[in-house]
Amino acid sequence: MTVEAAFVVPTVIFVFAALIYFSNYLYTRCVLAQDCYILAFRAASCTDSAYGDDPGGYVMNRCSKVAGNKYYGSNRPCFRAIVRGKEIEVSANTVVRHSVVSNVFGPLRSGWKLDVTQKAKKREYAEHIRTIKRIKDIGLKE
Repeated sequence: MTVEAAFVVPTVIFVFAALIYFSNYLYTRCVLAQDCYILAFRAASCTDSAYGDDPGGYVMNRCSKVAGNKYYGSNRPCFRAIVRGKEIEVSANTVVRHSVVSNVFGPLRSGWKLDVTQKAKKREYAEHIRTIKRIKDIGLKE
């Protein structure tokens, strides 16, 4: 084996390993954002009488079902819901932990922290669409 290959082969292997770890980080980030928005949207459009006017209770009850087993290589996410009038804000955080990367890069020993917040507005969508259609119809008549 030549000296050049002794430097090139470990570098290529390290680059591939880093790509796999960063891809896992991005996957976890995307899934966490998706789960937050799904919970916010479903809580905003929830008509279940068991929750009444409590979208926060809906989020807390359904978060473990929505999260499922998608978060491999990271901690189980912690979800929170904040209701401000008609707006529902769902936040979640988790930590992606990889011992191999944290041994190579010293500052990443605590893992990669992810914080995601998604919002949805509570509204009657059929009524909202009718209002917009009526405004367009009035605008076209003139």
